[in-house]
Amino acid sequence: MNNSVTNNGTHEFVCEAWLGSSSGGLLRGDDPLKYSTPLLLLLISLVSSLSSVFQALLRPLANVDFVTQILAGIFLGPSALGQNIDLVKKLFNTRSYFIIESFEAISFMFISYISTAQVDMGVIKRGGKLAIINGLSLFLFPYVVGAIACTVITSNIRGTVAKNNPDQLHNLLTNQSVVYFQVAYSVLSNLKMLNSEPGRLALSSIMVANCFGWGFFLLLITFDSFLHQNYSKTTYLPTFTKVLLLVGIVVVCRPIFNWIVKRTPEGKKLKASHLCTICVMLCTATFLSETVGFPYVVGSVALGLVTPKTPPFGTGLTDKIGSFCYAVLMPCYVIGIGNKVDFFSFNLRDIISLEFLIFTISAAKFASIVLPSLYFQVPISHAVIVGFIVCIQGIYDVQIFKQLLNYKNISHEAFGIMVISAMVHSTIFTAIVKNLYGWVQRKHITYRRQTVQHYEPNKPLKILTCFYHRETVPPILTVLELSTCPSSASSLSIVSVNLEELEQNNVPLLIQHHPGQNDESSTSSSRRDQISKAFEKFRSGHDLQENVSVECFTAVAPSKTMHEDVCALAFEKETDLIIVGMADGTAAERRLCRNVRNASPSSVAVLMDQGRLPDFKNMGTAMKNGSMRINICSIFLGGADDRETLAFAVRMTNQPYVNLTVLKLVDGENVSHLNDVVEKRLDFRTIEKFRQDTMNKHNVALREVWIKEASDLVNLLREEGNNYDLIMVGIRHEKSFEVLQGLSVWSEIEELGEIGDLLVSRDLKLSASVLAVQQQLSSVVEEV
Repeated sequence: MNNSVTNNGTHEFVCEAWLGSSSGGLLRGDDPLKYSTPLLLLLISLVSSLSSVFQALLRPLANVDFVTQILAGIFLGPSALGQNIDLVKKLFNTRSYFIIESFEAISFMFISYISTAQVDMGVIKRGGKLAIINGLSLFLFPYVVGAIACTVITSNIRGTVAKNNPDQLHNLLTNQSVVYFQVAYSVLSNLKMLNSEPGRLALSSIMVANCFGWGFFLLLITFDSFLHQNYSKTTYLPTFTKVLLLVGIVVVCRPIFNWIVKRTPEGKKLKASHLCTICVMLCTATFLSETVGFPYVVGSVALGLVTPKTPPFGTGLTDKIGSFCYAVLMPCYVIGIGNKVDFFSFNLRDIISLEFLIFTISAAKFASIVLPSLYFQVPISHAVIVGFIVCIQGIYDVQIFKQLLNYKNISHEAFGIMVISAMVHSTIFTAIVKNLYGWVQRKHITYRRQTVQHYEPNKPLKILTCFYHRETVPPILTVLELSTCPSSASSLSIVSVNLEELEQNNVPLLIQHHPGQNDESSTSSSRRDQISKAFEKFRSGHDLQENVSVECFTAVAPSKTMHEDVCALAFEKETDLIIVGMADGTAAERRLCRNVRNASPSSVAVLMDQGRLPDFKNMGTAMKNGSMRINICSIFLGGADDRETLAFAVRMTNQPYVNLTVLKLVDGENVSHLNDVVEKRLDFRTIEKFRQDTMNKHNVALREVWIKEASDLVNLLREEGNNYDLIMVGIRHEKSFEVLQGLSVWSEIEELGEIGDLLVSRDLKLSASVLAVQQQLSSVVEEV
């Protein structure tokens, strides 16, 4: 290879002979590392492998992807392997630096666009007044406090700090004070906190702060020429081109995106030609941004903001472009960062000075969130969690540090200290947020028994319903209709939660629907409106409408964490029962049922309709005509869940068209299957109370059935199961029950319990709907 170096004043140019991009191979005597393609593939492989190793080592602390990636880059840099001169000559020669620098810019351009294209700006409006106050405080307070700390440092320390003069420290201060929405979103997504209350408050507050920050930044750049030059035509030209670029991106690119939406069938992904069009628009926008004097990232962010948030965009772009960016481009990016970090150049005085400044700014960020939140009566645990979230830094912060280094606004020493500080602080803060949130949300502690069995008759029975599929709404409404009382003796309060998986927006939503309000901003509006109208029709269909209240919500969240919305609402509304609708027993439905059962602050019932329940819309007319009879069976084997099931079944006998049969399964002569003496006593009292309460009801029957083993139970259900429209069972029973031995081996939907799973199994071929009930867990009740 022939190199030639030319010094032209202040610029140095290096020229290398072009050898091609591909090697002929070792067997032909070629060195693959002299060619760009093998060298690039080797660097990507090294970074990916090292990142996986660090990910495994740091997993107990917190799941911080950016930390493990930067660590891999640092490990290949002068702080570790870069001390080997021969390795540096092979891997990090002039050719490799050119490749790395080019891919670094391309990587951040795509990452900025993808992350911004997923942003739903409507989260700012839904954040309310607190989000605006938090955002303004987060925008101003850290900068003011940091400026004071910067003045203290420069006035008390002689000489420079990390070879930076006071003006350069001011640049460091400005960028340390900024919080990026994309970083917070990544952290919350990894911690599964997107649809939590602290997560929503953090996202909305940071987005407001970003709006203030971007607005101030664009105004500062746009009118910078007015501050430093005399007014002339040349002064107005740069300003005009900047404004023209932003307007042009909106006017030109937005119609192209709408055209792509129209050409993409519903439910289909982006075509390759459309993806190429988007990439061309992105490259053009970033190139024009540099041309008019903006940083290139402004073009990618502006294009991301005008990108529609409806399918096939949003997560569709991440599926198409994200994998390539994070798997191929990101390793090159972190190598470029790691090569600029040298531990051996750090000075203890510089570390202390910069850490003092960074810690002061982080404390100001924390206070700027916590203080307003506490003033607006946000729980202190939630305020503290949000305060730590805004202190976490990520890949966006590191990129800004790199830009400061490229423009020589900070030194290499300061850059290295800032990168290491961002990694250490982010790891610590993320671990604190993870553990603190886990401690706060581990259980919803209540101070009363939130069950059907223990609810106070003079208060309304509060039921929360949630469902994945629209098909489960009619049977749920039928069960609610059965739970109402014809008289004014007891009222019913209903909270409906329509669950949607997070696909169209990357920001989780909890939307409350009001009567007559339509959600026209979403492609799911028709589904949401239909469900909301169905519940409103249910309420208005009762003669005593004041005895039935309905609140409708839609929760858009990742399927793994959407149960948190359900449990949080149940805790807030103090519901006595959560009814989860199950259609086909899919993996997502089963996970939802399992998570709700484990975290619910109240009792839980899982409803699986098999077609026997009548439509709730016809029940009122049929009741008046006396032409409808609904046969319900409650199976009582013993235990807390069976007692809760019986209490709910008795509630339904207030309807004159309901016939209730209670099958009490006994072993021998009226001997309970239970071994626990306390549970036996509670069961005895429950049955005696049931006899007294239903003594004068002709639509209630109690039968004691002798059951010795599982085969007897199977035969009983096979013979009598189809005589009922709804069969109610408890989910949990003593493991020592002989009558249930062997049933769990063939379980298909274990979330219904052994008997519930047997009722919906294909072997019995029953048509009766099943309602499996779990009483409130004793671990979530704190008696006072």
